[in-house]
Amino acid sequence: MNPRCLDINQPGGLGVCFAAFMATGIGGICAIGLKGGQKKPCMKTVIAEGRARRLSSDWGIPLVLLLCLGILYQPNAYAEAASDTVAADSSAVKNSYQPASILALPELQCKLYPTGGDPASEGVPVYTDDDGYARFYAVRATTSGAVRSLILDCTDPAGKPSTYSVDLTAENTFAPRPVNLAKERGTDRPALQDDPLSYTQSELIESGYGLRPDPGDTAAYARWLASATKSGRMLEAKRPSLHDYTVTSSQAPAWVGSVLTGKPNYISTDANFNVPTAHPGGDQTTKTEIAIWNGLGGFGTGSGLIQGGVNLYTTPTAASYGSWREYCCGNADSNGYGGAFVPKPGDEIFSQEWYCDAKGNLNLNGGYGCTYLHDLTSGAILSCTLAAGKPCWSVKALPLCSASPKTANCMTIGRAAEFVIENQSPQVSSTSTAFTDFTPQVTMTGSAYSSQTNKYSQTVNNDSTVSLLTDFTKTTTHIVVTLGSAAQTNFSIEPGETSYPLYCQGRLITSTAPTPLTPFKWSSRSAHAVAPGPGQCAWADRVPQGAEINKSGGNLISGYLNQVANLPAGKYAEIGVYRDTNADNDLVVTKIVGIVKPPFSSSTTLP
Repeated sequence: MNPRCLDINQPGGLGVCFAAFMATGIGGICAIGLKGGQKKPCMKTVIAEGRARRLSSDWGIPLVLLLCLGILYQPNAYAEAASDTVAADSSAVKNSYQPASILALPELQCKLYPTGGDPASEGVPVYTDDDGYARFYAVRATTSGAVRSLILDCTDPAGKPSTYSVDLTAENTFAPRPVNLAKERGTDRPALQDDPLSYTQSELIESGYGLRPDPGDTAAYARWLASATKSGRMLEAKRPSLHDYTVTSSQAPAWVGSVLTGKPNYISTDANFNVPTAHPGGDQTTKTEIAIWNGLGGFGTGSGLIQGGVNLYTTPTAASYGSWREYCCGNADSNGYGGAFVPKPGDEIFSQEWYCDAKGNLNLNGGYGCTYLHDLTSGAILSCTLAAGKPCWSVKALPLCSASPKTANCMTIGRAAEFVIENQSPQVSSTSTAFTDFTPQVTMTGSAYSSQTNKYSQTVNNDSTVSLLTDFTKTTTHIVVTLGSAAQTNFSIEPGETSYPLYCQGRLITSTAPTPLTPFKWSSRSAHAVAPGPGQCAWADRVPQGAEINKSGGNLISGYLNQVANLPAGKYAEIGVYRDTNADNDLVVTKIVGIVKPPFSSSTTLP
């Protein structure tokens, strides 16, 4: 949809100061601020393509939230004359994962996939712990049509292969076997009991306590103290990072969440967030993966992105979880290390990322990137804060673009702070575009340290430019992103819309990103009765009715048409769409069937 800004005036002189429409890494911009030349900075909320909601908040300064009306996913009917059928909730859990395990050997790197299946397209990564068990999540075989066994295909550090069979009908497969961190290789990090201010910053970093904020940064200090006063264990196992965690671009959008860009440079970010429960076969896909992280940089600036967090990896039969860090992009020193601990659904994670020097001190130009992750539930710690740290090290930065602009993957640092869920699905499957379905809501609460204030002063509630990145996919379910009143970015899954076949004949002209639009004319007949004429579209079984006919601005198809974009004259295409009642009744693309030929079916079910 075209971004649209609403003029809003409230008591006290607040209102719309300007509206800007431009292509960003994800979508359009809508900006708001103060009238009358006041010196207080204009609060600007950027809404990317998709659905955006903002929770009411009791902010300390008067702010007006202005939503750019993008693709809002409210329930709508196929037609006014059609029955009011509520779209089925495809995120409802028909099956669920259960904790599972099998005894193998220590230090194995494995793929888990259905017996007779393809490990490349159907496998999830699994690692064995020091006790030799491979721990994962699987769907118990309780029905006749269910997958009844899995193959665990492994290699040891020397490259020697081994294979194990997993019986999904056996009680023993699902017997409780929680990992005992005390018996995993590692170093205990005791809970901090003395006065935290009695230690130097270097002493705390070297001992595995992360970066201590100033006590004056009340919220950030409280989050750090909650971590520091819990005992933990820094595990020694080193596991590879299997994927790249990307920066944003208009060609390959991957993020949903919030981004701060109003008070750079941002030197550190901290956050607490919960690990959700993944659901099998989300969005009717065979494989999905998401990464949940907070970080610095990379929002429209390319390389220079520090990230740390957890990932959820799913197929219809199995799932695995992991932890990781990266200083993106293209740095082998970064991508060589994935986290050694495996979080569980329901765990609470404390995560810090910062630009640092070789000793872990906060320094924008220190030449390194530091990450500290603490699973507050299990006690597992991933500390990557020293250049010579073991088993995980801080990452040496690539040359800065300001000094060496022609260097491949040169870095631009400090321009943004992010709180994000990233879509990794296209990296694990060429046919998957969906985010992993999950429950409950993920709530990420955090702040960013600004060089302008020398404090963890910036949050989604007070930064002068907050970008709200919403779901860009058009699949069965989607992620709703909201901002809370206490520095929270919230992520939840909700059902999408029932889609129906639409038949069109070219020539149709499709605009470019961030939100492609394709104008068309309605045919006066159903596609089944008569194929639509040049530049026309038609429902399969009937003529358009009522509000489906846009008499003001013309009829529009909204979304990526891929291989049928700019449909040539004389060619016919079938696509799946639903009517968005909150955006001038535009038709939102959910599926591309492809080039077709008449005669056309009267069926209202997509193939």
